[in-house]
Amino acid sequence: MERKRIADELKNEIERYGLVGFETPELTQKTQELDVVVKDLMSRVSELEDLGVRVRDIDTGLVDFPALSFGNTVYLCWRYGESNIEYWHGANEGFNGRKMLNQQVISP
Repeated sequence: MERKRIADELKNEIERYGLVGFETPELTQKTQELDVVVKDLMSRVSELEDLGVRVRDIDTGLVDFPALSFGNTVYLCWRYGESNIEYWHGANEGFNGRKMLNQQVISP
């Protein structure tokens, strides 16, 4: 999340330089910094995805972990700031369909 925040700040600075319309050494430096930060960010996301974690929203720190429930693929859902993984949702439900793990699950 911190790397994403830094990338966003650099992008905003670059856009401000672009409004002036001049190539400056500062603009070149900021562009190079943004390149490095974005590559690092993407590398970190790839590491998580290689472990099976699905990064859903970098800004909020939202990630899903695939799991099986009664033979169906579901996702355990965690967001930065939550002390534990306490939610899950179906494959097509997403964040708004989150349910507490401790809720009784009844099949129709």
